Amino acid sequence: MKVLAADGLSFSVPIDSVSKIIDHFKTNGRVVRPWLGLKMLDLNDMIVAQLKEKDVMFPNVTKGVLVPMVSPGSPAERAGFRPGDVVVEFEGKPVASIKEVIEIMGDKVGKPMKVVVKRAKNTCITLTVIPEEANPDM
Repeated sequence: MKVLAADGLSFSVPIDSVSKIIDHFKTNGRVVRPWLGLKMLDLNDMIVAQLKEKDVMFPNVTKGVLVPMVSPGSPAERAGFRPGDVVVEFEGKPVASIKEVIEIMGDKVGKPMKVVVKRAKNTCITLTVIPEEANPDM
């Protein structure tokens, strides 16, 4: 697609994404997206070092996804997520980024998913979260 007002500017969308969106429209009349109710932050060496400096109990991780906030009443809260958790595994696959979590979740709404988180003192806990459909009005 080309943008008329911007000379030489264009963009493309991967056909896999378009196919999924078309399937959603055919099946549901809208695009279905899962919602957990988590704020997430990709961890890197600098962020991990700063968090360990502030809190000696911060888990010993080199990668993962930090959960700084859990929405009240959300699927994540019901599953037992807490602020400060570090997601290290999602559905049996190691994760290092929010993008990986989103790819693994796909469009699975209502399906229980296993998530391994590390907490203070390197405590590993497996949680089961059931994503809900994101607000379709948003």
